[in-house]
Amino acid sequence: MALRALGFKPSAVYRGGGVHIIAYRGAELDELLKAVTPALPSLHGLRDALAEFADAFKVVTREVVKKKFGVNWAYDVRNENFFKKLNEIIIMVENYVYRNIAVERGPLDTSGQLPKTVIRLKLGGKEIASINVYWTGKELYARFAGSRENAERLASVIKALGGEAVVKRIGRGWVVQLYTDGIIAIRHDGWLNAVRGFVDDLKGEGLISEDRHEQLVRDLEAGPNVVKLVSAEFTVYYTNKGIEIKYHTRNENPKNATVDALKARGLREGEHFTVTEQDRGYRISVVKEAYAKAVETLAHSGLKEGEHYTVDSEKREIHVKKEHKDTVVNALKGAGLEKGKHFTVKRGGRYVIHITYDGLREIQRMALSGDLEAERFIRELEDVLRRRYGDGAVEKLVEVLTPAREEGTAELPLMVYDDKGNVVARVVDLRYEFVENGNPVSQCAGRDCRLRVVVEYELPSGERRQFKMEWYWAEKREKKGQDTVTYYYEAARPTVKDEVEVAVLKTLTGKAKRGRVWLYADQLEALRRFKSLEDAVDQWRAGKPQKHEQN
Repeated sequence: MALRALGFKPSAVYRGGGVHIIAYRGAELDELLKAVTPALPSLHGLRDALAEFADAFKVVTREVVKKKFGVNWAYDVRNENFFKKLNEIIIMVENYVYRNIAVERGPLDTSGQLPKTVIRLKLGGKEIASINVYWTGKELYARFAGSRENAERLASVIKALGGEAVVKRIGRGWVVQLYTDGIIAIRHDGWLNAVRGFVDDLKGEGLISEDRHEQLVRDLEAGPNVVKLVSAEFTVYYTNKGIEIKYHTRNENPKNATVDALKARGLREGEHFTVTEQDRGYRISVVKEAYAKAVETLAHSGLKEGEHYTVDSEKREIHVKKEHKDTVVNALKGAGLEKGKHFTVKRGGRYVIHITYDGLREIQRMALSGDLEAERFIRELEDVLRRRYGDGAVEKLVEVLTPAREEGTAELPLMVYDDKGNVVARVVDLRYEFVENGNPVSQCAGRDCRLRVVVEYELPSGERRQFKMEWYWAEKREKKGQDTVTYYYEAARPTVKDEVEVAVLKTLTGKAKRGRVWLYADQLEALRRFKSLEDAVDQWRAGKPQKHEQN
């Protein structure tokens, strides 16, 4: 049906039993797809525009319906037949390109500032796109610069091969740029073999270290480290800090759209995800014919290279700190260069959206309640961690998600064991109370509201004892420019008297030692496994004080 929508006629149509079977001969189908291939950039552009509209419209309708009727429902344009048919056509053309494209790599070229190779993409023996791949000394970097038509064609081919590419205008030309993760995301054997050959040549010439070569080879084999949520691609890392899931963008519009979409899914900013802005000054891109004059102008501007600005000759960019941006721009204008014609100025910073562990657990709860997108996100996250970082990373994910998977399922009495496996007690009761200004109250919220958890446990002798932990909102202050921002986080600091209490607290929260012990969000999350505490923890968390700024 998708091809018929474009006017192509099938070889035969079989009807029977209410079923229609539309058939194309293999050769005919390939010819049809080959004819559609040149239009792939336009098809991608149309789909992307519709998808952007669909996401924005979905957010708006959800807010309107929820406000007016109290129902969490939204209209999704992606469910319309036109969108589905368009997507079918694109997938068929992409599959044709993927099956039939040939990838060729040129020799290692060390004549320039950076070692490079050229990768050519051919279809039917004819080159349809090419891109230079460089080694910067730190990472792989692929760049194409040329006409808009050729840049869009290359971007569409990259998408057909499983990657993602954005066409940007820099100066008078159109550019496609990929870095290591973007290069690895293209999962086509010919492409991967070409990149692997380039990396091996670098090693053979002593241009890359043994460790970096091995890491790149592992990453090429393992595949991309991205997962999708609300149509945004989040990059997954596993470091000594744990699992980090981040979305990066230099533009405010996609940042705002992603934040709105996350909120529409029920995730709360500051708790389930955070948004930060990394200020890296400005990037001034200069057209080729004006670049030499721009560099010479700066050399006589009174500013010092390396201190006030840096120059990237390969990209023809000038990186300048925020406080010196106007000085540089005025110097270029004074030399007769026109902004918009000879150079463009863009902020060099970027926005980072980080999904917290609390956010991961909330997404896990969505998945357990039947949310297909959340379920796919968790599944793909586990797959990325296993492929890129191994079983240790997956075990960490399980540790993070276990409280959400088990909340409300732990039952009392709960046996308590010491490190040697001996039963030292059993927890027989878990109670809570809200406390404000030292006094129990029926409910409270804000900075002065505390959650007191009372644990009653029984010794093998039959003696019953109590252990208490009081949760409160701890403050953290950070300087941001001229302002001081105060954040709040969950904490408790009970005193553990003996080894039995150590075993009791460890059984309940996973963390304990004798003396004063600091407990944080992960330990409070572990208490949500118990039905008697789950609602109380949620209610107390709902009253979290908001961060505030002071001059």
